[in-house]
Amino acid sequence: MKLTKKMTSKLTIKQLFWIITSVVIAVLPHLPRLPIWFPFLLLIVVSISWLSANNKINPISGWVIAFLTIFIFIAIIYFQGFSLNRELSVTILTTMTVLKLLETHAKRDAWMIVTLCYFVMLTRFFYSQDIILMLYLIISIIIVTHSLFVLQHANRPTIFIKHELKQTLKLLATGVPLAAMFFLFFPRLGSPIWGSPNLFGEGTTGISEEMSPGSISQLFNDDSTAFRATFTSSIPEKLHLYWRGPVLWDFDGFTWKRNRDIRPTTRHPDFKRIGHKINYEIELEPTGQHYLFALDYMLEPPKKAILLPDSQLLNRHKINQLRHYEITSVLKQYNPYELLSNENLDRLTNLPDGYNPQTIKLVQSWKAINPNPEYLIQKALNWFATDEFYYSYSPPLLQGDTVDQFLFETKSGFCEHYASAFTVMMRSAGIPARIVTGYQGGIQNGDYLLVKQSDAHAWSEVWIKNKGWRRVDPTAAVSPLRVEAGSQALMSQQSRSWHDTSWYRKMGENYDAVRHKWNKWVRDYNVVKQKALFEVFGFDLQDSKSVAIILGIIMMTTTLLVLLFLYITRPKRKLNHYDKIYNKLIKVFRKKGLNKPADQGVMSFTQMATAQFPQAKIPIHDFTQLYLKLRFSKYSNKQKNLDNRLKKLISQIRLTINKKV
Repeated sequence: MKLTKKMTSKLTIKQLFWIITSVVIAVLPHLPRLPIWFPFLLLIVVSISWLSANNKINPISGWVIAFLTIFIFIAIIYFQGFSLNRELSVTILTTMTVLKLLETHAKRDAWMIVTLCYFVMLTRFFYSQDIILMLYLIISIIIVTHSLFVLQHANRPTIFIKHELKQTLKLLATGVPLAAMFFLFFPRLGSPIWGSPNLFGEGTTGISEEMSPGSISQLFNDDSTAFRATFTSSIPEKLHLYWRGPVLWDFDGFTWKRNRDIRPTTRHPDFKRIGHKINYEIELEPTGQHYLFALDYMLEPPKKAILLPDSQLLNRHKINQLRHYEITSVLKQYNPYELLSNENLDRLTNLPDGYNPQTIKLVQSWKAINPNPEYLIQKALNWFATDEFYYSYSPPLLQGDTVDQFLFETKSGFCEHYASAFTVMMRSAGIPARIVTGYQGGIQNGDYLLVKQSDAHAWSEVWIKNKGWRRVDPTAAVSPLRVEAGSQALMSQQSRSWHDTSWYRKMGENYDAVRHKWNKWVRDYNVVKQKALFEVFGFDLQDSKSVAIILGIIMMTTTLLVLLFLYITRPKRKLNHYDKIYNKLIKVFRKKGLNKPADQGVMSFTQMATAQFPQAKIPIHDFTQLYLKLRFSKYSNKQKNLDNRLKKLISQIRLTINKKV
């Protein structure tokens, strides 16, 4: 008896195939973030499971599996550290799910591993909620759910059966209304847990808090979205589209770094008096950093952000999810309202000792002729414009005296090379200067401005007495097209790779427009938008009674919708032509009080009808014989006159049983 039970619970090849497929498709999106050895582990475990199920090799012993599990667990902790973060948690979950395949031989284990696949898929939301990922996960859910169906119904050995797949899709379809209603009305948190900065760690970044030769040019090949800007009025000209990010003060001879000593400030009340004021909203992609981007110069910081004296915006928490913020900027040539202490002035003219002697010597010769800052600025820009300097997104590597090497040897560089060289030149002349990194330009993509990572840019700011900070972009002197038409104009002149075509870039922009809508209506559906939806129906989201009513309505509505769906999609028996005629006979007897049980055969019902209505014995017998001949005989002459004969016999039976005896 025990042996029989064990045999019936053993997995079939079909069931194991769908279980392995579920595990593979669940862990596949995690591969780029998992350890380098994980794909090999997955391949080995899947191979062993499949070969042992087909009796090609013996199953691995439980002791070996236990030892392997403990060893891998300790290795994960050793290399990733023992701290609560998403990388460690996801690595352990996915690894243990894969290892579970080695001991999955019975249905009990199969139920567990398929259920784990749902959790593995769910953890992918910790990193992204992009629309393509959603489509992939929908397909994954269908496959994993079908595995549950196959575990429950394994009557046929064929792996792919169209009818079974349809059944799985119908089961999932019944849950769609409930999922949609809960998505819209279930009380939401103030911010989603996906990508929570305090619990789940870092995101990915484009612009960095540091800049060295080549750091920004690497982003020129990256067409991923940095952020999107939606303006309440017309979009400013590209010449004014300088999206300010990290401001770099300190230079060690190779790398520029941000000043971490300055504290938040507020704008001078007269700041907005001069300049063109514009309002817009930013949708910033996750960066894992604190800094925000806005046009020079912003009036006030958005909510949950701080404004530093150097006009840099910082978010209070790391940005590991979409960040929306509204802001107002004033487009102006000078910013005279940043107060600089003597210490800051010294810091902004400081250069490391022993670096770039040629550059310092050249600028000192210019200063000896005319020490006026405006003259020195223009002198440097004219030199960039008239000498043999080239704008290149694949410049040669620089070492040692990087500025000297760039200005007097290679003369080929990207925006960071020109910004760094110009800032060093200004400081050599005793003019306070610093570098601003961020983005320049953007593409109008429907109703918003799309700013890509390839729009990353660096420029300089110089302090002119009695005027304030002035933006100077030395790249514009070498390549005016980069500033006037944006980075896309450079790509049209020289492609970055074999697939870098205008058609390919346009396809990416169209996809981003879809993502923008997805973010707006699904990904960014937050408590504020839900509150507005509640108010449309006359409910208060803060009132627990209103929430209870809403949830009750959701349950009732979805239940009715599911029942309606099940009724509409219920299996319907297709009746044969002669069965329809036979049903007419059944209706005749039903009107006289004789009901045919659903499981009763033709001959048995005929005997019961003859016993209750003996006066109709002959026509009942004739109808039964002719019906059976036409319905089940392959060689009967099925002619129209015989069909009419059946119908006449029904009429004769009706007349006979209606006569009073």
